[in-house]
Amino acid sequence: MEIGVTIYPHFVTKDKTLASTLADVKIKNYDFVSIFPHTLGVIMNGKVIEKKLRTLETTLRGVGIDYIVRMPTSVNLRDHIYYTRHFRVARAVADVAIKLGAKVIVMQSGKTGRLDLEIEAIQQLADMVKPFGVNIALENTYSVKDTLYVVDSVASQNVGFALDVAHAFLSAQGDADKLLEDVKLGTDKTVILMIHDNFGKLFPQVEPEDALAYGVGDLHLMPGEGSIPFGKVLKLFGDVPLLLKVKHSSKFAKIPNKHGLIELLTSL
Repeated sequence: MEIGVTIYPHFVTKDKTLASTLADVKIKNYDFVSIFPHTLGVIMNGKVIEKKLRTLETTLRGVGIDYIVRMPTSVNLRDHIYYTRHFRVARAVADVAIKLGAKVIVMQSGKTGRLDLEIEAIQQLADMVKPFGVNIALENTYSVKDTLYVVDSVASQNVGFALDVAHAFLSAQGDADKLLEDVKLGTDKTVILMIHDNFGKLFPQVEPEDALAYGVGDLHLMPGEGSIPFGKVLKLFGDVPLLLKVKHSSKFAKIPNKHGLIELLTSL
């Protein structure tokens, strides 16, 4: 089973370089990382900065760990008002993936706007990266059914489903049975399974610093710290790659090695 770890932008600081952060993940025997190139200075005003791209490529190859690329979470290809700006950034990220030799681009489905625009845009991006062996994995912002509709509508061999279990749990409002029903809808189309934990609560909406106290929202906790039955979820899948998405720097520093994470997930 391949397991990766998301390298969130705030993990890289003046005291902790990208190379050092990647090395920490590699030492724990994880197979790949998910990176946000745009936060590393590689994209500016919708254009690829080639010098920065070469520096990033040197770092990745120097550490010697596989990687996938993340779109900015702000990209919303359903936004008909600022569609051109969103698409320009998305296209630049696709160009970066091609030049880095990354085989997967993960992007979240849009939250609001015109569904037809998103479908058309993803088809264009898929056509752009297909000759280079790059796949697009569309992540459910919340609803599994909504995102699967987009994947099915694009109907491209290099566009699949990135199932974020924690987002699906929020969509199911903490109902474990509903979560498993929703997950089953996308089992066959899932190309990567994203794992982090929460309590399945969306309300009441509170200030970010109060969210953990209330147990509300997309908390990105370590598996086992929330209420998601990961053991039952994993039983629905074969050998699909997993991606750990823990946002807190202190928790990231303490993640177990790959074998320990597998044991943890199967015990929940």
